[in-house]
Amino acid sequence: MTTMRTSSSRRSNSTTERGALAAALTAVSLLSVLVLASPARAADEAAAPDAAKLWKSNCQSCHGPDGKGKTKAGEKAKVKDLTSAEVKAELTEAKALESMKNGVKQKDSDKLAMKSYSDKLSAAEMDALAKHALSFK
Repeated sequence: MTTMRTSSSRRSNSTTERGALAAALTAVSLLSVLVLASPARAADEAAAPDAAKLWKSNCQSCHGPDGKGKTKAGEKAKVKDLTSAEVKAELTEAKALESMKNGVKQKDSDKLAMKSYSDKLSAAEMDALAKHALSFK
């Protein structure tokens, strides 16, 4: 016995197949975006410097863990309290970066109160530290 398809049943199957194909393509596209984006995001996060760790190993001995400068070395160097309203009003990210790149001279002297970190820290690390210095409250 031969079964004959009508044109409406062929249209129905064709529409169903197109819908399934479109859904499959959408799923594949979404999956490829997720798969490709995850390693890129992980690489960005892995590459981002840990500002708190950098602060502890490079800045904390003078500026203290809280940015107040209440350490022996900080008091000797007369570092500014990064939490004070006066310092916060004048300190910018650019100024913090300049201090790290070029060092800071003592008042009325050519001696450095803070050495340059340009040979020790990358630009990304200094950027992270500048933001960290501005975050103290």
